[in-house]
Amino acid sequence: MPTRIKAGGPIEGRVATFVPKSTWTDAAIGDLVKITTGAAYEVTECADSDVPDGIVASVNLQKDVLAVELFSSGSIARLPYSGSPALGNQIQASAATTVKGVASGGTGKIVAVAAVTGYVDVFFA
Repeated sequence: MPTRIKAGGPIEGRVATFVPKSTWTDAAIGDLVKITTGAAYEVTECADSDVPDGIVASVNLQKDVLAVELFSSGSIARLPYSGSPALGNQIQASAATTVKGVASGGTGKIVAVAAVTGYVDVFFA
């Protein structure tokens, strides 16, 4: 299971309940997710270059209900990163539990790099 300091960083996003896509069987706290169009309130784990909609905050024992902290307007998420993100970059997933900075085609805006070692703080307007 990935290490997570605090999803939502300095200002937490709204939390909503979702179900994992049927092919995703190993959901864990800290996984980045995107909302699917396959079923109502369904999410799937992010892969490289996906634009994340939120992060898994809790998983029930059966792994069929997820509480997802959404990257909602006004929130600031603290997320582990890979590569060399820069202030002002947007983010995309670089793996299931890390993000990377991109100039465009992502979401949010990086407002701090390594304020906590290994993490970026991302503001969502």
